[in-house]
Amino acid sequence: MRKKRPNWGLRLLLFLLILIVLAAAAIWYIRPEHALDMNYSRIQWKDKLVRMIETRKPEIEITEEEFNHLAKQKLVEEIRGQELPVTVTGMQLQLADNLLTVHINAAWGAIEFGAAIQYVLEYSTGQFIMTPEAVKVRELSLSPTLFGLKQVKIDPGPYVPDPVTVEDVLFQNRQITVKLALDWLEIAEYLASY
Repeated sequence: MRKKRPNWGLRLLLFLLILIVLAAAAIWYIRPEHALDMNYSRIQWKDKLVRMIETRKPEIEITEEEFNHLAKQKLVEEIRGQELPVTVTGMQLQLADNLLTVHINAAWGAIEFGAAIQYVLEYSTGQFIMTPEAVKVRELSLSPTLFGLKQVKIDPGPYVPDPVTVEDVLFQNRQITVKLALDWLEIAEYLASY
């Protein structure tokens, strides 16, 4: 009796077919779930300052949507002119007290993917501090260190009008209350020249 020789060609073909199916499933799994963009608009500081004068409280409210626009503006400025391994195609932020979830869509060559990065927000020594807690691709949780994510510090100074200084920040549900140090006379002069 002759021994049957294993058919290596058929096994190799089957192995390659399994790899292709797994790669296609992985690409399907990481694809973005929602259409996001990088469009943003600038905050109307004049309206906020007028409201602040009307209430006579040295504080302004920044909504989740406004914070989203500020973050997109900062990201667009940061990545402009840089060579990155991925192209960020869209972003959306969600606030829940001091937890920030950044939904991001990006592309690596022809492969598009979506992820949600969770940060803990705090305000200390005049800066927003964002500490990455988790990265999620759909239901799969990954460590932020796996992607090289580190703590991010943002100085709000360049994003607020000249006559005001951020004194403290309170995170409340879906908005941020920014307490300001200011000279009311300077604010009046600023608004008159606006």
